[in-house]
Amino acid sequence: MSDGTSGRNRFRIVTRVLTVAGLIALSPGLAAAQSGSGTEAGSDRTPLAATPTLAPEILTPAEAAAYLSYSSPDTAYAWLETLAQVAAERLVVAPLVTVPGASGGRPAVVPVARISAAAGTQAGTGAGGATGDRIRVMIVGSQHGDERAGFEVALRLARDLSIGDLGPLLERLEVVIVPVANPIGMRAGTRADASGEDPNRDHVVLASPVNRALWELHAEVEPHVVLDLHEMGPSPFDAQIGLPTHPNVDPRLTELARYWLLPYVVRALAENDIRFHEYIAENPDPSYRNEIEAPADTFYSWAPISADNARNAFSLAGSVGLLLETASEHEIDDLARRTDRLYLTAVSFLEVIAGLSDEVMARAWNTPDHRAASSPFLALRAEPVADPEQPFLRWLRRTERGNVAPLKVERWRPAVRVTASLPLPAAWVITPKGEALFEHLRQHGIRAEILREAVTLEVGEYRSPGTVHPVERTIPAGSWVIRADQARQRLLFSLIEPGSDDGWIQSAPPGLGRTASELAAGFEPGALPLFRIEGSVPDLPLADADVQWQAPGEYGS
Repeated sequence: MSDGTSGRNRFRIVTRVLTVAGLIALSPGLAAAQSGSGTEAGSDRTPLAATPTLAPEILTPAEAAAYLSYSSPDTAYAWLETLAQVAAERLVVAPLVTVPGASGGRPAVVPVARISAAAGTQAGTGAGGATGDRIRVMIVGSQHGDERAGFEVALRLARDLSIGDLGPLLERLEVVIVPVANPIGMRAGTRADASGEDPNRDHVVLASPVNRALWELHAEVEPHVVLDLHEMGPSPFDAQIGLPTHPNVDPRLTELARYWLLPYVVRALAENDIRFHEYIAENPDPSYRNEIEAPADTFYSWAPISADNARNAFSLAGSVGLLLETASEHEIDDLARRTDRLYLTAVSFLEVIAGLSDEVMARAWNTPDHRAASSPFLALRAEPVADPEQPFLRWLRRTERGNVAPLKVERWRPAVRVTASLPLPAAWVITPKGEALFEHLRQHGIRAEILREAVTLEVGEYRSPGTVHPVERTIPAGSWVIRADQARQRLLFSLIEPGSDDGWIQSAPPGLGRTASELAAGFEPGALPLFRIEGSVPDLPLADADVQWQAPGEYGS
């Protein structure tokens, strides 16, 4: 049982309070963390604060109830506004989107909290956007309505960054928090949103109004890092962290996550007796998610490689997308413990991101130099496969008596094999009849120009999902030209290519897709409203397609 504040100091060590000098000194120490060496007592590591100072009236609703009841998504906005009255110099709160209730019920406001060292310079308000010198972090809580800890942690982070002991991190960070991304699902206690869909499998289609708002926010803020807060079921492991796994994610981002950020966080968890494992996925999704019985050939892999989840989708867009989750019984008597674990995980990431701000700044977002040095080929299709060097997974399981016992998992596919790929073109052309495709891309922050008059061009025409034939076509006025040379290049390729596992044809919004039989039959010449421009983009009569989606300079500059 919690006493209202013990949720914040249940661990022997809850959080480090890093001075600017400590942040700078943190970077060299990562070499030891990466090699797996521990830190001995008496080392010169920055000391840890014992108990944060906390004003009673700024307790979260769950803290005020000693974690005997949940915070309500319907009071999140009002609670944040109350906090903003105290933290006006650092915190700005606004509605992100209002979503309709289930079955015509009352709507819910999804708030967004923007936190920086000085109000008015929060990420996304102009001064802290693409030209800022601080690392921008976007935190999303409780995409799944039955996973309460993410919401509770997000509220605590908003408070502790604004008026608490995490304030020194704002010397290096600007933080944008969406504390509850699925308020309707949380009301009902369900994973799904009001439409019955899983929000964390919707980051390609964007059927959810909250996800569309999240992507608009992402395009505005251009965060270097996105932390997606979740819970898993009961597990021998207290915490799991999912790294980017899509084959088209920039390798520099994956290296940053695995070899720079993760070792520090794993060490912090170990210091607090939290058993950690990298996120393991059962494939296909278990039956409790998709209501389809798992086939006999179910296998296990690292986190799913598809682009429909926030972790991979935001990583393809240029941020480092990370999934943080804690073991959970999904019961109220476990709320304090699982919230504490997830809070510590999130704070540890914020600390190491701040301490390695130069490295994060250098690797996040896809600059022109990065694009020029990248491979010209990207994956259309890929699959998890076995690795002879890792023939099985060493895992843990709980016995019938509740004890933890070792488990050897042989259906283990830790590697990813690309089965089809294409080189990047100079640009794609979408004709006016492909307006739905253009809108689909624009919702993901993709930049485009519009053709002011008809032109005749040598283009690549799709005859099947993964093959292109050179032809000469007259491209009508009003067509959109989408250059590959843009910051969200890897996301753009994955969404726009007809042969992509995540493309608009195979995982498309209503009205865009094709059936499997249609795909197998191929396309008649000119059937698709999409062409490729190979080589270089000629001099064309172009104008901005939509000024509000044009970034003021390169993303992440």
